[in-house]
Amino acid sequence: MVHVIPLSIAQRRLDTGNAPQYPQGSPVGGAMQGFGDHLSAAAERYQQMKDQQEAFDAELARRRFNGQIAQAEDEVTANAPADGAGLHDAMYGQVDPYSGRVVKTGLFDKLFAAALPGMPESQRAAFARQKEALRQTGALRMAARQLQRRKDYEQAQWSDVQRAELDAIAQSNANDTAAFNAARQRGLDVLNKMGLDPQGKLQAEAAWRESTAKTRMEALIAQDPQRALQMLRAATGQQRKGSLDGEQIPREQ
Repeated sequence: MVHVIPLSIAQRRLDTGNAPQYPQGSPVGGAMQGFGDHLSAAAERYQQMKDQQEAFDAELARRRFNGQIAQAEDEVTANAPADGAGLHDAMYGQVDPYSGRVVKTGLFDKLFAAALPGMPESQRAAFARQKEALRQTGALRMAARQLQRRKDYEQAQWSDVQRAELDAIAQSNANDTAAFNAARQRGLDVLNKMGLDPQGKLQAEAAWRESTAKTRMEALIAQDPQRALQMLRAATGQQRKGSLDGEQIPREQ
């Protein structure tokens, strides 16, 4: 049995150019033709087997590369600053949006260059052509991670601002309306600078106003119960007046 067939055999039939020529109808000529056909068929089967094996090996190499990329993304994310700054560029670099040219390489480029030689030769060119598509897909993942890291960072900082301003309101003179309004406005100023969508901003502002009002009322109850009672009665009266001015309150049956 033939175990190794040179690739060159797969590219041509039996070369009889330098061999003695026999009439096509003779037994020797038929035998030579049959032998050539047999060799050609064997070479084609070998090439098919080799292509299949290299496609399989290439798939394994791609899976290893994808695993390396996933691990690298996790490590870059873990080592990024609290606000996520530079996370995307560290992994995937920068690409000129107009020319498509890579202007700054990242860890992705290093990993790709290391993986390319390990790809079967017949699959190497196809893998190389996929590089920028793989970069684009991964860049979207890392951009999403960076935005989420920034969002978490801003939320954590906002929580610190809230605690500080609410403590200031609780410890200040509850009757000092100017100080209360200033503390509330400082919180609103921070919210206005956060990367919130319009709906999220409205919800955050409403929650902040409610928190500051509740904290001030609790401080007022502790410092001046009589004044707190007057404010509660006034607020209740305003709410009732607003209801009467708007819709008529249904009578109880």
